[in-house]
Amino acid sequence: MAFDITKKKAFVCDLDGTLFMGAVPIKPAVDFVIDSTLSGRFSFYFLTNNTSKCPEEYIAKISGAGIPVKPEQILTPLITLEEYIREKGCKSVYLISSGKVKAHMAARLADAAVRLDYDPEANELIALAYDKELTYEKLARATTLWNVRMASGKTIDFVATHPDNCCPSELGPIPDVGGMLKLLETTNGMRPSHVFGKPSPTLLAPVLAKFKPSEIAVVGDRLYTDKAIADNAGIDFICVLSGETTPEDLAKYQGAPPAIAVETFNMIDK
Repeated sequence: MAFDITKKKAFVCDLDGTLFMGAVPIKPAVDFVIDSTLSGRFSFYFLTNNTSKCPEEYIAKISGAGIPVKPEQILTPLITLEEYIREKGCKSVYLISSGKVKAHMAARLADAAVRLDYDPEANELIALAYDKELTYEKLARATTLWNVRMASGKTIDFVATHPDNCCPSELGPIPDVGGMLKLLETTNGMRPSHVFGKPSPTLLAPVLAKFKPSEIAVVGDRLYTDKAIADNAGIDFICVLSGETTPEDLAKYQGAPPAIAVETFNMIDK
């Protein structure tokens, strides 16, 4: 069945490779979002697996491109990580992240008195985010913390914010959490108990609370995360070819095809 834009009320847009290439806006896609927002034609949410930045930084990036945006429109695995820490009742977490993300999470969890520093005596959870300030010391602390706990017969939980192998940039793919997870597993067999973010449909809960699945579409450039989260939530997927996925990738893809594939997001309206 052909994609029918008139049936849609909300679009959940990936950022990297869909609306931006690195720091550079993909202008026709961004213009479409601006025009549709100002006219009230569609509602937009902005979904990213990229946890190298906190939500406030994404608001600045999106609004800096001219798109009107409110905090409730930002969907990031940091939200799911916060919920997980609260649900588990963790008080000491070794969070591997950038300084800004750590400060954001500390502020969010201040009411629960959660510490996010490395503390081999107290850490209950290792949490890996997309850390562009990653150092060998941080990785070594994670592995030695795991080693010591396992050797003593005590377990320690380990989670990651998302599974992406690489992050699109204007200079091509750069390393992301997926590669860091492979490094840790190769080192000592570390495997996370949970990997948040796309393709888990939990990130779409705020959108599904307001709209019917038939009224929503996910827009993205990756089949294994963006299409997967749409499939898992039972909603349409719009594949844009402005990022990672190529026409050749689509031709070889064995799963159900996207609802529509276009060069850039704005072309769904052609």
